Amino acid sequence: MAVETNETQEQDLAAKKLKISRGFAGRRLQELLSALSREQLLGSHVPLCRHRSHTPPGTASRLPPLRGRAAFSLGETPNPAAAPAPTRPGAASRARDRPSRAAAATGPRRRQTHPPHPPGRPPPVPRASADPDAQLQPPLLPPEAGSHRSRGSASRAQPGRSPFSPRLSPPRAPPPFPAPARGRSADRSVSRPVRLFRGGGRQVLPRSAGSRGPLKNRLMASAPVSQPPPKKTVASHVPFADLCSTLERIQKCKSRPEKTKYFKDFLDSWRKFHDALHKKEKDVTDSFYPAMRLILPQLERERMAYGIKETMLAKLYIELLHLPKDGKDAAKLLNYRTPTGSRGDAGDFAMIAYFVLKPRSPKQGRLTIEQVNEHLDAIANNNAAKNKGQLKKSLLQLITQSTALEQKWLIRMIIKDLKLGVSQQTIFSIFHPDAAELHNVTTDLEKVCRQLHDPSVSLSDVSITLFSAFKPMLAAIADVQQIEKQMSNQTFYIETKLDGERMQMHKDGDVYKYFSRNGFDYTQQFGASPLEGSLTPFIHNVFKSNIKNCILDGEMMAYNPETQTFMQKGNKFDIKRMVEDSDLQTCFCVFDVLMVNDQKLGHEVLSKRYEILSSVFTLVKGRIHVVHKRSARTRKEVIDALNEAIDNREEGIMVKDPMSVYKPDKRGEGWLKIKPEYVNGLMDELDLLIVGGYWGKGSRGGMMSHFLCAIAETPPPNEKPTIFHSICRVGSGCTMKELYDLGLKLAKYWKPYHRKDPPGNILCGTEKPEMYIEPCNSVIVQIKAAEIVDSDMYKTDCTLRFPRIEKIREDKEWYECMTSDMLEDLRSKAQGKLASKHLHIDEYDEPHEKKRKTVSKVRKIIGIAEQFKAPDLSSVSKVSNVFEDVEFCVMTGTGKYSKSELESRIAQCGGSVVQNPGPETYCVIAGAENVRVKNIIASNKYDVVRAEWLLQCFQTKMLVPWQPAFMIHMSPDTKEHFAREYDCYGDSYTANTDVAQLKEVFSRMKDSKAMPLHLIAELEERYWWNSCQLGIFRGSTVYVDCYAVVNEPKSKIPGNTLSIRALELRFYGAKVVSQLKEGVSHVVIGEDHSRVEEMKALRRTFWKKFKIVSELWVTHSVEEGVTKNESQYLV
Repeated sequence: MAVETNETQEQDLAAKKLKISRGFAGRRLQELLSALSREQLLGSHVPLCRHRSHTPPGTASRLPPLRGRAAFSLGETPNPAAAPAPTRPGAASRARDRPSRAAAATGPRRRQTHPPHPPGRPPPVPRASADPDAQLQPPLLPPEAGSHRSRGSASRAQPGRSPFSPRLSPPRAPPPFPAPARGRSADRSVSRPVRLFRGGGRQVLPRSAGSRGPLKNRLMASAPVSQPPPKKTVASHVPFADLCSTLERIQKCKSRPEKTKYFKDFLDSWRKFHDALHKKEKDVTDSFYPAMRLILPQLERERMAYGIKETMLAKLYIELLHLPKDGKDAAKLLNYRTPTGSRGDAGDFAMIAYFVLKPRSPKQGRLTIEQVNEHLDAIANNNAAKNKGQLKKSLLQLITQSTALEQKWLIRMIIKDLKLGVSQQTIFSIFHPDAAELHNVTTDLEKVCRQLHDPSVSLSDVSITLFSAFKPMLAAIADVQQIEKQMSNQTFYIETKLDGERMQMHKDGDVYKYFSRNGFDYTQQFGASPLEGSLTPFIHNVFKSNIKNCILDGEMMAYNPETQTFMQKGNKFDIKRMVEDSDLQTCFCVFDVLMVNDQKLGHEVLSKRYEILSSVFTLVKGRIHVVHKRSARTRKEVIDALNEAIDNREEGIMVKDPMSVYKPDKRGEGWLKIKPEYVNGLMDELDLLIVGGYWGKGSRGGMMSHFLCAIAETPPPNEKPTIFHSICRVGSGCTMKELYDLGLKLAKYWKPYHRKDPPGNILCGTEKPEMYIEPCNSVIVQIKAAEIVDSDMYKTDCTLRFPRIEKIREDKEWYECMTSDMLEDLRSKAQGKLASKHLHIDEYDEPHEKKRKTVSKVRKIIGIAEQFKAPDLSSVSKVSNVFEDVEFCVMTGTGKYSKSELESRIAQCGGSVVQNPGPETYCVIAGAENVRVKNIIASNKYDVVRAEWLLQCFQTKMLVPWQPAFMIHMSPDTKEHFAREYDCYGDSYTANTDVAQLKEVFSRMKDSKAMPLHLIAELEERYWWNSCQLGIFRGSTVYVDCYAVVNEPKSKIPGNTLSIRALELRFYGAKVVSQLKEGVSHVVIGEDHSRVEEMKALRRTFWKKFKIVSELWVTHSVEEGVTKNESQYLV
């Protein structure tokens, strides 16, 4: 009998193996079958591996990993830390006799509650609550093999658990995180079905999850057998939800020890899981970097910019979620800074988006940390490629696969502001004691995470290395009175403080790299080799022959060769994006050296580094300089140097200790800076009027944090100003209390600013406020700034550089602010610099603040000015009904008729008169333009009509139709009507025109400029005209090679046939230029090819490449009347 039983079992075993192998043959299946023991195949009659609760103890740790999505959804990848526990004799047989606890508890109950899942269809995705608190699941450490197991528990042995998934039973050791207040209890979760994470961990599934399907379906979902197994990383196992729950806890708790504890627990879990995953591997590159780059997104350098901020995100969410543009949720996203309701979420876009997304998002996310980084990489790459469609697609994938809580943190990661209440220095100190120091000298987050993965290993030498960007040493603000003491009463250096871009240059032979102070790479702009860039080709040969490599620290400046002066950063140029054909040239001003010929100099004193610097390269004027320094010992020498800088319109001076060593990212370790604005009494201050406001973000949410300030248009003598021009936006200088008090004072006067209907007395440039305030209700603030610079963002065409509020001028009325005439005087006084006074040592010894004499205000009797009083029309008798039910507002009269006379005649004709236009006003009558008329015109609400039209109505005794000649200003509706009836010069499309009208029309045609080529091209494309032979070269910018020297128009070769080609090109619509520069699309070459190589070398330096074609391209195109394909004529 026993023999027959054994034979039957062997036949069953063979049949099962044959059945599986026939359907799913392959090496991958053989690995799976070889891992299944005889007991595992015969010990249960349920379908193989239908559910994890049916898997015999210890199986998970021996199963080889599945590939692809099946591996993640089924959790077949083992946890290397989980090994089968040793069992006592007989334990295996007892395990076969009784099902596992999870199977017994979940199997029948699940079958009773839910019908079987249809075969061939994927099971439903398990979901959890979208509430932020309910999603907080504490990350737990992976159990070590055989740990925390009691005797005889082999039948209850659990597979290895993910370090970031919830426990299935009460833990024997306290977890790193406290259990969530609203989460499921451990006792209840035991009776639920279970699945494994990719790390071999377990996760509680809802009762509705059902079976995961037969083995055939799961194996078919895995990757092809021929593909290599995916690279194991911790980030590919850890759900993004676990990181978000940790960040949520860190943000919600108040005490710093708690915040650091939560992050440390998460980090420890990661490291232990990392050790278990890679314990048998060598040269492991997997690290905490995938999570660290999400926790500290502001330090990300590998990923390019997303090109997305709050407003852009709001528009993308509205579009992708198909929200009604005029709906409540769309308004919340777009106006996220506007305070609404009792919640303190104003200014926090991520929190506003969370509540909008909560009812629309899945209840459980499906993304790992690795997948989130891949999606963010795609967004950054698509932004760089300007592929908006793919960018939206990547964002949509994030939206559809993440919960509202996860998207809240994703938004903060994209905006690069997590609002954790924990500094990056704290994060670094928890990660590793040397992390901050290593990051300062490398600015490479991945290198920090990889080299310092083990907290017990410290770096012996953390120093600046070649081609690794470091954070430069910085200067602190000096106290001129204490300067001698700050320099230890020793000799110090004084240097000019340059107003450029801090830049470091790394050179190794012919290879160059340039990094900004924040670690961004600008090598492409300045040149990676002697053959490219705006700087490297001009300085490569100036280095001494013995210099193989070096690292220089300095300031990148724009040099004007004509005036032989440096440009200030406040001028309209960007040194990092300056083109080669600019009138300015790039110049590197060096003031420190950190490495020469592999010798690191950071630990050398400054005087020694200066000595070495002098032997590194030869100076070239306008290309590479060494910043001039001079020795000093006294405060008087410092004051004299500062006054000299003021006279030279320079930014300030630097004071340096000769014995200081170079300390990356340290401020004030022997380096000090002095600017005129740091010294009381040296700057001209501006009294500006607040006319607009901007809602704050973060700690300033729900209140005005920034203000739009304006000057007054100079009014006539003895009159108050009525028009105000914006000049700057300011938000610094106020404490939170001062900001709060100012907000309370102005709170009731703020009004929403509508771009389509702006206030007529506040004129803005492109910078518009979110709220505005009537000038008469506002206050004057005293502003200190460095200088006045040109800007087209404000109505004044200039703005202030580094403005900050000094104080509120309670002693001044709103109309006493700075005027446009005062501003012009100030701009011309010192070329825009606001520091025009000298500092005197005798005055500085006893600093004092000027006291302003307060004048007692005389109360005035407030009345109505004559021009605003309504006329007394009670005695006027009605003569006709020409103006019946028509309301007029007469602003000014004519030379013949006064304002009151016109109003009386309107009343005689049955009309009504008001002194201020309103919704019912038909039009505004103006005989002459004054300030009130200009204000009404600026409001763009009303039609302003000449008084001559009114007189014509009186004469004809009828309401004469308006004509362009009568109009001073038209409202948008009237403009639309006139556009259908008249052209832009006032000539009617339908009515006959007499000689006088025609002369008037011609008099308005003052613009006699030639139409630009791009407008001609647009007209041709819009109307016929694509087939017009006269425009076959339209849109092309062509350089014709008829010059002996490239880019020398005076070297034109006489009698060259290419001159005829140039005329043909111009005749047929091309723009022909005499210089080969950025923007050229074609270069036409004749029989002489001697300059082709020079042109190709020049083309390599251009952003947009031009095509070099033979002159036959022109002649054949002209002959056939179409633009020929250039590829047939390339040279």
